[in-house]
Amino acid sequence: MPEHIYERADLIERFDRILGRTLEEIDDKGLFQQVRAFGRQKGVVGTLIEQCVLGYAPDSRQEADLVVLEGAERTKTELKSTGMVIDREPTPHFVAKEPMSITAVGIYDLPEQRFETSHFWNKLEHMLLVYYHYDSDRPVEPYEYRRFPIRGYELHVFSPEEREALRQDWEHVRALAARILSHHPGPRDRAWREAVKREYIEVHGELRPKLSFIDLAPRFPPRFRLKKAVVSSIIMRHFGYRLEQLPGRYTVISDVDRKCRELTARYAGKTVEELAAGLGVPLAGAAGRESKHICERIAVAMFGGRSARLDQIEMFQKFGIVAKSITVTPEGGRTEDMKLFRIDFPEMVQREAVDEEGAVRPFQFEDSALYDYFAGHDLLCIRFQEPPRERVTDPATGRRALQSCPLSRNTFLGFKRLTFSEAFIQGPVRRLWEDTREKVLEGTLVDVPRRRRDGSPVTIGSGEVSSAPNFLKSSENPVFIRGSGTDSSLRHKTEKVNGIRMLPQYVWLRGSAVVAELGGVPDL
Repeated sequence: MPEHIYERADLIERFDRILGRTLEEIDDKGLFQQVRAFGRQKGVVGTLIEQCVLGYAPDSRQEADLVVLEGAERTKTELKSTGMVIDREPTPHFVAKEPMSITAVGIYDLPEQRFETSHFWNKLEHMLLVYYHYDSDRPVEPYEYRRFPIRGYELHVFSPEEREALRQDWEHVRALAARILSHHPGPRDRAWREAVKREYIEVHGELRPKLSFIDLAPRFPPRFRLKKAVVSSIIMRHFGYRLEQLPGRYTVISDVDRKCRELTARYAGKTVEELAAGLGVPLAGAAGRESKHICERIAVAMFGGRSARLDQIEMFQKFGIVAKSITVTPEGGRTEDMKLFRIDFPEMVQREAVDEEGAVRPFQFEDSALYDYFAGHDLLCIRFQEPPRERVTDPATGRRALQSCPLSRNTFLGFKRLTFSEAFIQGPVRRLWEDTREKVLEGTLVDVPRRRRDGSPVTIGSGEVSSAPNFLKSSENPVFIRGSGTDSSLRHKTEKVNGIRMLPQYVWLRGSAVVAELGGVPDL
């Protein structure tokens, strides 16, 4: 098959011409009519770029797609199209819609490869990235892609530090493949392949805490993917959305662990008040009261940053780290429930997906945003401890209760990085996904009025009866759904599912579950 060779200047001219145009406007070969006539097709955007912009038929070679010429240089370059959606927090900006599939892992042959000559690095060393805006708040059929506009492109090269992170990630996967194969000597027949497959499925989750830039698509045979967070960081950098760069070198995720150990050694045992004074962080917020975000601001300052929030720091974004401050009792007990992310109900209940070969299949848990969040993110838990509290008597009521304690008296314990285990993801997380889909798809979702012990309805300040949908609650599952809003009056119920008005719904982690999961995680 002939190579697809282009001068760099020619490529730039071709892609400059399509900026801002919809995919339908670029389609001069009637590809969308074929999609409409014959149903779903794999990689409709990539196929359109290949045929209508670059002018060649798709091929399935494992080597990089293009050869880019610039002077005497001849660079093999992989073409990748990737969808973007808009994240509106803290200000609107583009982020990746999904992880970026790179190439098959080739688990049977991977131990014999070298990183520099691997299919993996061949695909990543030089890339032509084409960005389109997935301009829809719901999943759409491939034919509907025709209205999505091209927003940008770049000839992307990873920095030396990023290349080193990718090399280390690849070596981790290679070592796992070598270990699995060493357990299965003998002829490489069908039974052998099935035994390798079973062991891979059982143990691949142990790589998750070690991988910095990549993950493995959850089905077998596995594929290398760039994490969604990594693709988002590339997109944000390209479109000029700047996050704060911390002082220091953070090449791989273990560098974050090293820094956390250093900060724990320096600051553990100090109170919030002492930390705030020493790091120059104001204790009070704009209203003059103790800021509820003070612990997050202190953690930013520990790392040498100036941002108000940890998610405004580039390093946390790139590694898919979600930082959360948690406070435990003196006995190490329950912390507050933890809010994670808002549910996209159309995504949650979609029925079909397309696999890597383009075949239509039922939408599975591993395709979902819920799975991607728990499998693709780590929680960096910034741990504080309350001081012992005594029971005091309220002079007005005569009742005894634990005295309140200001946040400023809490003591910093250190950091723990929580990577969710495969058992937790396939247990409580999957249960939430299945329960929610069943209630929405089968019409058993109902709005349940809240009642007191005597059976009378609970009302809110407006006089309305308080109610909530019958999603899984914290008493039923460690991962649960709860609405969030200023108050629960009808005017704040802006979400509508199956005709039921409700507050925007979020995925939460039960505080006791966080403490239990952290119990098996070593201190940093």
